[in-house]
Amino acid sequence: MSGSEERKVFGRPLRESLKYASVQISTANANGELYVWGYIPVVVAKCGLYLKENAEVEGTFRVNGSNKRMRDLQALFETPPRYGKHLDWKKEHYTTHDVASVFRRYLTQMPEPVIPHDMYHNFRDALAKKPYNRDEVITKYKEFIRQMPRANQYLLLYVLDLLSVFARKSDKNLMTAQNLAVIFRPGLMNHPDHELSPKEHQLSQEVLEFLIAHQDWFLLEVPPPPDSAFPENPGRTMSPQEEDLALAQSSDEDQSNVGGGWRLVGSRRAKVTRRRTTTERSGENSRSNTL
Repeated sequence: MSGSEERKVFGRPLRESLKYASVQISTANANGELYVWGYIPVVVAKCGLYLKENAEVEGTFRVNGSNKRMRDLQALFETPPRYGKHLDWKKEHYTTHDVASVFRRYLTQMPEPVIPHDMYHNFRDALAKKPYNRDEVITKYKEFIRQMPRANQYLLLYVLDLLSVFARKSDKNLMTAQNLAVIFRPGLMNHPDHELSPKEHQLSQEVLEFLIAHQDWFLLEVPPPPDSAFPENPGRTMSPQEEDLALAQSSDEDQSNVGGGWRLVGSRRAKVTRRRTTTERSGENSRSNTL
């Protein structure tokens, strides 16, 4: 296998491609200090940031983009040494559907879904028995996510956060948590034993719908930075502007933190808020939205 083939991004194992095509995930504490807590693929971070800023486009993940533009965009994310890290969307001609299609393609072409095969049944069994206790299921999913490999854990949390943005704006984009679960099941949660059995897909879709609707409970499980003040909730979702800053500060040379671990990378004096879960938006949870 040639060197160029060895350093592909699409269709390669997550842990492998992170070694040469990743960017930092950062979060901010109460003082506005940014801490790195892991890495995700460049393609996920760049496309995710664009999609969050264009989350009101109707049928974002349901309508396919242009095949030619999708090929061009995928090639950009597979071109060393930057792998698309400095792509400036404002200078490009890609549509929201192009970006969404490439984002989805990356996930579906991974050799193993984001939720590993050996944890597939755990996630399903937690929701299989009806009726279920919501709080008990949340507790189980917190534990399952903690048991996932770090790279998969961070990718799952990022994707769930992104999808929750779309679910909250479903009145405009027509992308409900249920619709998103159907579309993203192949990339997030599948198993060889069930891929040819459509009747099994329903439970997996219900699992993903639950994860999207309650994503904030899992995001907040990320441990806080060391020696920093998080008076109430440790994990926070950054705004697209804060996320852009974090991506800009990502180091090409430092790929040593792929496995995770907090590290101070900068400071941004801004009020930090967290987004509500989909259920909170519907009035099912009364936790404060602003910290």
